[in-house]
Amino acid sequence: MMDSPSWYLVAYDVSDPRRLQRVHRRLRREGVALQRSVFLLQRSRQGIAELLDELAALMHRREDDLRAYPIPGPGEIWLRGKGVIDGELIAPDGRERARPGGPLSRSWWRRLVGRS
Repeated sequence: MMDSPSWYLVAYDVSDPRRLQRVHRRLRREGVALQRSVFLLQRSRQGIAELLDELAALMHRREDDLRAYPIPGPGEIWLRGKGVIDGELIAPDGRERARPGGPLSRSWWRRLVGRS
């Protein structure tokens, strides 16, 4: 039987800039960056274990930290603040863009992920 995908909040703290960059790049390919070191992704139980093993191989066991928290479907994620996803967020209607340092209107409080 196939393991169904679940949602995970993955966070890390890496002390070395080179290792930090490698871990960050790898996670950017997998999920949605919510903050610099916090990602939301969907994987099967086996898939998350494999990803964590892969990330652990890039990290130093005694100096760095990696955590994955299983969460129920994210439902809605509301964001406000300086750009957290590639420097800007696009509202669901595709018209409004919020840029770091730019004016933030009330309508910028938008859902990033819809109900699952």
